[in-house]
Amino acid sequence: MNYVSRAVKAIILIYIMLFAYNNSEKIDITLIPFYKVVHEIPVFLPILGALFAGGLVAALGFLIERMRLKKDLKNTLKDLTHAEEELQRLRNLPLLKDSDNSKKDS
Repeated sequence: MNYVSRAVKAIILIYIMLFAYNNSEKIDITLIPFYKVVHEIPVFLPILGALFAGGLVAALGFLIERMRLKKDLKNTLKDLTHAEEELQRLRNLPLLKDSDNSKKDS
């Protein structure tokens, strides 16, 4: 499985390098609206930058979800421990004899 992962990563890296090579022409870009700072950068940089930023946002979302699930698991395990303790206490309760039950019924 490790070989498959490495092969996929190599293919993605080769694809990114080919994409960068094919889109290396320069464009003018203004980073701050209404501010006259123009930079000449290759076309692939803003595209890969946006892809990277989107990946970071998605990873942050997954991280938050994982933390929430971890907290839920901890709470569930704590509830399970309390339930097992209660079950153990109920199992250890003394049983009443039949003669004690008949006296109470009278």
